[in-house]
Amino acid sequence: MPTDVKVAQAIGTIGCALAASGIATLSTFSIPNLILPSRQTGKTATYDKKPGTPAPHLTNQWLDLYDRGKKFFPGLAGFSSLANLYVSWKVRDSPLPGPFGLTWSKCYLLAIASTMGIVPFTVLVMSNTNNTLKAHATRDDAADEGLRPHEMENRERDDEEVVGVLGYWAKLNLARSLFPLVGAGIGFYAAVSSVILP
Repeated sequence: MPTDVKVAQAIGTIGCALAASGIATLSTFSIPNLILPSRQTGKTATYDKKPGTPAPHLTNQWLDLYDRGKKFFPGLAGFSSLANLYVSWKVRDSPLPGPFGLTWSKCYLLAIASTMGIVPFTVLVMSNTNNTLKAHATRDDAADEGLRPHEMENRERDDEEVVGVLGYWAKLNLARSLFPLVGAGIGFYAAVSSVILP
């Protein structure tokens, strides 16, 4: 394989793996740390205990994580996919059969499709949960004094549900991280296969 193809293979595979691990980290480290109960040493976060931070602040923190991730991870996945697209184009006329019974080009296109699956998954599967958390994070808590009793009860109920919604979001987000992970796996397998083939 020419050097430019090897470099593109490395960028595509490593970029997909970084995107997968970064997205998964939000679910496995960031969200559990946000919802930690107050001063319980030696305990990890659980979704059935009251967090040490008020619900409006939790969703504010989540919104900051979400906005940062939205700016970074799709770009990283897109850049990795561009590298895989370059490899797909460069190996399009390869006489050797590719892995999985596919041509080399189709193999890299499959890696791209898997990696970019984070976008439709976010839109189709996570939108309702994202919108619920965004609405909570941006609600006007300063207007609490003028609310009727049933409106205050609704707000209190929303606050009580925040930890559960964050836990559900963490599970969905962890599932989303599997898309670039599969893309990285396909890219890695194709790269290794291309090295060991005669």
